[in-house]
Amino acid sequence: MNEMQIIDTTSPITAIVYRDGQQCEAYLKALAYTLTADGQRVAGLIHQRRHRADRRKCDVDLRDLASGRVHVIFDDRGPDARGCLMNNGLLLSAVQTAEAGLSSDVDLLVLCKFGKAEMAGGGLRSIIAAALELSIPVVIGVPEMNVREFRKFAGDLACEVNLEETRAEGQPLVTN
Repeated sequence: MNEMQIIDTTSPITAIVYRDGQQCEAYLKALAYTLTADGQRVAGLIHQRRHRADRRKCDVDLRDLASGRVHVIFDDRGPDARGCLMNNGLLLSAVQTAEAGLSSDVDLLVLCKFGKAEMAGGGLRSIIAAALELSIPVVIGVPEMNVREFRKFAGDLACEVNLEETRAEGQPLVTN
């Protein structure tokens, strides 16, 4: 396996715990594309940054790994907006589209983030459940500040890998 991978094949869910969101985004993207290039069937939703000179933030969309489709999930509040407003309807649509493409032929589900929507009971939770029902392993980014809520959700179905510590220690990124 490629060194870009942090996958614990003994757990249905591998949580990539991180402090630096952009580092985790880069890791998840590289993981998905490396596995796909190696012939693995990868599905899921990862962040895709869209850079616009007139915006301060909220330029993050979701890319469906199976179809390549890009889903806008934040409301455009204009160039002077100081905060982001995720549109739960758009997120739900992206999740439903990705979930509809799941099958037992998928080798891995890669998801960008266990965030506010998931902590509130929505977001990516349904696609995680669908993957588990099909015995598809899941890799998901989990910000350090959300670990407690993630543990409540995943229970003993998940293992946690700290992205920064693993990379700093030079540990192999695949475990069995």
